[in-house]
Amino acid sequence: MAEDEPRGVVVGVDGSEPSRRALDWAMTEAQLRGLPLYVVSAAPPAGAYAAMAPGGLYVEDISAALDAIRGETEALVAEVDQGRDERFTGESHVQVYSGTATEVLLGMSERHELVVVGSRGTGGFSRLLLGSVSTAVVHHAACPVLVVRT
Repeated sequence: MAEDEPRGVVVGVDGSEPSRRALDWAMTEAQLRGLPLYVVSAAPPAGAYAAMAPGGLYVEDISAALDAIRGETEALVAEVDQGRDERFTGESHVQVYSGTATEVLLGMSERHELVVVGSRGTGGFSRLLLGSVSTAVVHHAACPVLVVRT
């Protein structure tokens, strides 16, 4: 995140239904607070790509992966916004980072007003009340955290 970036509302998305609900809620919070919205996705750490594609393919693969995630995230934002009763009219930014979702969201919590997450993501432990990312963010974030349940 750039140092001169204005403080805002951050929402972590991964395409899951809980993250879609979190995005909708974050749009409302940003609009009500008059703050920019930062829609954030995380790609696996770069080491995962190095193991699969050594040599010159590494840069192309990580770059292509980040571009693909950005496109998916932008499409998700448009889709969620179209389904709202009132469209989001505030300032929004889609950001994709290489790293774990927990690392990315905790880092962003140091410079923003609010972090919004879904209660669970795409992980396979649906019986848990909170997913591992939302649990870590709730316990370690530097700003308030809103967990949106399904």
